[in-house]
Amino acid sequence: MFNQKARKRAVAATILVSALALSACSTDSAGASSDSGLTDVTVVLGWYPNAESGGFYAAQQLGYFEEAGLNVTIEPGGPQVSGTQLVASGRADFGVTGSGANEIVQAQDEGIPLQAVNAIIQKSITGMMVHADSGIESFEDTDGMSWVNSAGVLGPEWVKQEYGIDFQQMQYTGSLANFIRDDNLVQQGIAVNEPYVAHKEGNLAVRFLPFADTGFNPYNTVTYVTDDYLEGNRDVVEAFVEASNKGWRDYMGDIEVAQQINDYLMTEVDKELASDLLWFEWDAQRDYVLTAEGEAKVGAMTEERWATLIEQMKKLGVLKSDDLSVADVADFTVTPDIAPLESRPDAPEGSYERIDF
Repeated sequence: MFNQKARKRAVAATILVSALALSACSTDSAGASSDSGLTDVTVVLGWYPNAESGGFYAAQQLGYFEEAGLNVTIEPGGPQVSGTQLVASGRADFGVTGSGANEIVQAQDEGIPLQAVNAIIQKSITGMMVHADSGIESFEDTDGMSWVNSAGVLGPEWVKQEYGIDFQQMQYTGSLANFIRDDNLVQQGIAVNEPYVAHKEGNLAVRFLPFADTGFNPYNTVTYVTDDYLEGNRDVVEAFVEASNKGWRDYMGDIEVAQQINDYLMTEVDKELASDLLWFEWDAQRDYVLTAEGEAKVGAMTEERWATLIEQMKKLGVLKSDDLSVADVADFTVTPDIAPLESRPDAPEGSYERIDF
């Protein structure tokens, strides 16, 4: 994911403090009751606070967590924060994936007992970008070019294997500067962020090539817990997921809620958040949230999708175990039947510049 330089400096201290605070928590604190009678729980995000975590903040600010009997602390993620390790060690109760559902599969394969219980983004927002005027229209057209991507990202390896193409790989450092200057580069990105950043920073129009269109389509913004936590605190997990999904429902479909939460994110959570980028993210991500099973049920997951992901990861040779099953990585009994709001309001006029990508 993209890391704005201005935000990185401001948020880095918060990340460090949050990680230290989580590390200081006792592993016995999960599910403890606060003085208010609410159950204290902590969720660590997969990335810095932005529109991709807006639904969790909506559940918090609208009182849904409190109504569910929970006192929820939301901690930021980031490149120096391992949510899977924090959750596995009991220093956080819930985690949210940063790169996608493959994190859960990889964790179980490595002996880290995590279970996915909810998935907000139904169509993967990950992919690669090229200059819009480069003439490149498909992944096949990038054969022999240089791809800028983070180590360990599975999408590029899937494309290489599926399409029989090859390319040089360069490490993504969080900056789009080289990509903006060089139309021979193919740049890693997420659909709800980097296309707009390229427009703002370089006045550059891009074409976005989603990995999902190649068949590699892991869920994003997946909530997970440990196997033991789910077994011993199912009522807490169900309450958290239900309240979260109410927050996501309202954040996606009620413009007044979206304005309230985006204002809160910018004024109380991260004052370095850019208003236009935040609104772009909010608007763009709805194409990926309110699709497939997400059209009828917030947070929906299917066994078929998880089974496909496991088989794809086996095909890529990134799993040690041959007998990893869907039951090992996902529980489908937690997510309640909460439908999205029928309304899909426009972003406020002038909140961001519309772009084609």
